[in-house]
Amino acid sequence: MFTLNIRFQIAAMLVLLTIVIDYIKNPHLKLNSSRYFRIMLGTTAVNLTLDMITVYTVTHLDRVPMFWNRVFHQLFYASVIFALFFEYLYIRMLANNQKRLEKKEALLSVIPLAVSVIIILRGDVYYYSDGVYAYSYGPLLPVIYICGLLYLIMVFKLISNKHGYVTPRQRSSVVIGCIIWITVLAVQAIFPRFLLSGLGFVLMILAFYFSEENQKENFDSEAECFNRNAFHKMLAENYARKKPLYVVTLTCRNIDRVFKIAGREKGIQALVCLKEAFARHTGKEVYHSSDKCLSIFFQEDIRQEIEKLHELELELKREEYSDVQMNCFISVLDVRKYTASWTEVDDLLDFLTDRMQGNECKICFLNEEIIKEKQRRDKIDALLDEAIAGDGFEMVYQPIYNSKEKKFTSAEALIRLKNCGELGFVSPEEFIPLAEEKGLINEIGDRALELVAQMAKEKNLVGSPIKYIEVNLSAIQAVIPHLDKRLERIIDRYGIPASFINLEITETATVNFGATFEKNISSLRALGFSFSMDDFGTGYSNIAQMNRIKYDLVKLDKSLIWPVFETEEDGIENEKAEQLLASAISLIKSIGMKIVAEGVETEEMVNYLVEHGVDYLQGYYYSRPIPADQFIQFLKDRNDTK
Repeated sequence: MFTLNIRFQIAAMLVLLTIVIDYIKNPHLKLNSSRYFRIMLGTTAVNLTLDMITVYTVTHLDRVPMFWNRVFHQLFYASVIFALFFEYLYIRMLANNQKRLEKKEALLSVIPLAVSVIIILRGDVYYYSDGVYAYSYGPLLPVIYICGLLYLIMVFKLISNKHGYVTPRQRSSVVIGCIIWITVLAVQAIFPRFLLSGLGFVLMILAFYFSEENQKENFDSEAECFNRNAFHKMLAENYARKKPLYVVTLTCRNIDRVFKIAGREKGIQALVCLKEAFARHTGKEVYHSSDKCLSIFFQEDIRQEIEKLHELELELKREEYSDVQMNCFISVLDVRKYTASWTEVDDLLDFLTDRMQGNECKICFLNEEIIKEKQRRDKIDALLDEAIAGDGFEMVYQPIYNSKEKKFTSAEALIRLKNCGELGFVSPEEFIPLAEEKGLINEIGDRALELVAQMAKEKNLVGSPIKYIEVNLSAIQAVIPHLDKRLERIIDRYGIPASFINLEITETATVNFGATFEKNISSLRALGFSFSMDDFGTGYSNIAQMNRIKYDLVKLDKSLIWPVFETEEDGIENEKAEQLLASAISLIKSIGMKIVAEGVETEEMVNYLVEHGVDYLQGYYYSRPIPADQFIQFLKDRNDTK
């Protein structure tokens, strides 16, 4: 009879043991909620043990004194209440982002527990045993039901809070767990012979375990450390503790290159070595917080840890993988000083990582200057959204001088943000990369072409001395599907022939993109668009690619032109620069392409470039980029006298 009555408890104990073994095997985060989860495991184990003991005492009334029978039953009922209490605290930690209980909240949550325990100590217990089934009953059972109901109401209030931190998955696991326990209690109330309370607790824990406490979801098995998800959980908890908090991040600028050159296996080994060095020097738990970044938390005065970071920096300088030097830097973020919420940390770390990509600094502290840079970036970000939604862009035009016809026959159209307010002038070098990052560059490119086409129609430029307008085509635009149809619709709307638009493409686009890029160029050329390669001489030049794409124009970057005219004492650098420029001009002309020289600022430059056969000249010597009305007036004034 004893064995028959504990079959559910045995099953529950086996499931609980499986959970405990799996939990111990895996590394786990030191969260407040995890602490309560471990207490839940303990109280449930105690509850199951007491459940089996009480079955034994009831089935052996002739052997067990009534005093001990009553004591064990009281302890069993109390363990049920304590299990409910700690499950409530666990869910409360999840719902409040690991924030600890305030005194008032703690007192209110303890009241049902305390009242129930007092009643259990003073209440009566009755026993039933018919030779097959055995159980206890009496006025103490309603106490458990009422206490459980109170905690369930408190739980549902937590998970229904729209301003809380409960994720949909957490909410589902809590609801499932509560439904399981309510169902179990209902069955036991109707059929008291089935002792299911312990099994109900274990099934509820199982629902929580798969959702929240299965540490495999928090662990990066390749880097052998906790992952980004775990980093966010610990960040939220550490932030709630109101202690000093620093996030120190080790970023490897060239980890992608290590993976590419040495292979994935070697790349992972390199990442693990970085993690081990980081942990060894700091003595902290390491988190793989993003692709290139490993992070740790300091809750001590960071000034006492700087020496450790310098030692780490020196070690990293010596690390090489497959002949690749690891290019790393360390960033330090004072979370308390520079954030109002833990959710702001990710954004700051991402900004700091991007900012430090081209910087030689090895240990960087987030400071007011960097914060101001980020604030400016965020304002530009918002301005871009407003500009896309409304009329937030304008075009300016820089005239281009035709050295053969001795007049201005073309111009480059450059996009600008309007109404920048306190930001002042925002260069395209600032907002275009941000637009590309935000996925807005296609809309901006369309708007730029539309504004140029609109201006050309309004000013009757088609058929005038202006033969074409150059419009920038970003590398991202160059590979979008059906680009030809997209641009054709815009110019057709204003009745502008495709031959009036020259699409200016940076060399990086030709280097980074293949078949799709070439297909788009071919389709656009068939429509009548012409093309120029921008920034020739900046380091991405690919002569074979130039010949294959068949550009109409090549634009010499000012970095190739200006060194020729710089003053050098020995003249050696000038001579090299002149040889390089002359060779570039000769090579481009030999493959049948015309040349535009950018950055022309002096008469000396004009004379030299014209003498060497450069077809077009563009720069401040002639004009800065100017609004459309000024551009039209400029053409009237200058072309009439040239």
